[in-house]
Amino acid sequence: MRLTDRVGVVGGGGLGYGLTSLYDCNVYVLDGGGTFALIDAGSGIEPERLLVQLAADGIAPERVALLLLTHGHADHAGGAAALRERLGGGRLEIAAPAATAAMVESADEEATSLAAARAAGTYPDWYRLRPCPVDRIVRPRGTIAVGDLTLAVVGAPGHSSDMVCYYCPELKALFAADAVFEGGRLAVIDTPDFSMDDYRETIEALARLDVGRLFPGHGRALTTGGGEPIAAARERFRQSLPPLSIV
Repeated sequence: MRLTDRVGVVGGGGLGYGLTSLYDCNVYVLDGGGTFALIDAGSGIEPERLLVQLAADGIAPERVALLLLTHGHADHAGGAAALRERLGGGRLEIAAPAATAAMVESADEEATSLAAARAAGTYPDWYRLRPCPVDRIVRPRGTIAVGDLTLAVVGAPGHSSDMVCYYCPELKALFAADAVFEGGRLAVIDTPDFSMDDYRETIEALARLDVGRLFPGHGRALTTGGGEPIAAARERFRQSLPPLSIV
């Protein structure tokens, strides 16, 4: 489903667009002028539904050259192995932060908090991570070319310690993962690597970007006024108010 002339959404579950598995985050496709990249992989449950969405947007699987992961949680990275098999004509390049890459390559269900989430009923009992190689490590303040577009890697710990966002200056677009959502909401969870102090610093850093379009990991994307949720979240922190949460 096209959201702008350069960005579409091809995945999203119960907390998103309802296009694919209930357990998927929003999966975005970025058009770099005929070179396509996905932002996040979803859970890997029913990955064929994501391919249906790509086809509906006129994108052949072999034209997707790059998969960028934001962090290791299963709803965002669990589908990496399945997409590697199905996209890019067998040559899909997967990029991720170093800590995320370690989780994905080893299918570490403790580090990704999947084991705890599954025990709590968030995921089906039968769901397991599949290990997947990662081809490229991305680092905060680095950049990645997607055709004629640029993505800046922005460190975004808080929701998880390994998370990054991707910012496209040409589009003034922030692929925000689980950092911030419509209405200034955050993703506050009870996991060992969650840090409210880090979250506060992340929101301050995102507020320094010129964001016109916000593409969050769940909920609705904002194609105008994308900086407003970031400003709202920053104001709550500055007033020492408890954050609003999507969970």
